[in-house]
Amino acid sequence: MHGLDIILCKASHLLVLRVLYHAEETLTGREIQRRCGLSNRATMLALDALVDASVVRCDTTSQANWYELNTGNYFFAKALKPAFESEDLFWDDLRKLVRKAVKPRPIAAVVTGPLARDEGESTGRLEITMLFSSGRNRIRAFRCFDDMVEAVWDRYALNVELNWIDANTVDDEDYEPLWRRIEREGVLLFGNLP
Repeated sequence: MHGLDIILCKASHLLVLRVLYHAEETLTGREIQRRCGLSNRATMLALDALVDASVVRCDTTSQANWYELNTGNYFFAKALKPAFESEDLFWDDLRKLVRKAVKPRPIAAVVTGPLARDEGESTGRLEITMLFSSGRNRIRAFRCFDDMVEAVWDRYALNVELNWIDANTVDDEDYEPLWRRIEREGVLLFGNLP
């Protein structure tokens, strides 16, 4: 039996399942399409395959087809639900990793980039900006650079770009584009930003 092969054989299936997992109500195919950013055809093919695999239920009414996860499905309960729950804990786990790997500890850390924007087709890259209390602490933390990059790769298989800033240079105009990006899409891991 290879039920997961059918359920996870295409990235579109996973995107649809993720949307349904986070939905608090039944959704129409059009709403699922809108939330996962797929074409109508890709969404409907994924839904049809997932309904056939019994991991998604479809209720047909005169207005629309309504979809929801079949939470009683063995593969959902034993494989997909724990995976989605683990995925929801990603930011907390990353916060712990940064706090453990970087010494001296930054006063704040924030993530930007495709994962922070929650792009379904992300490139597997994290951009972490760390703010240190002084230039000396920032320079001392550079010793952790390679260890941090390796730790993120080993734990999440993600490439990481690190920005190291100290409190004395926060207002430097060279950092204005970075601060605008942080304001627009940043996920604060810990601390307070100016």
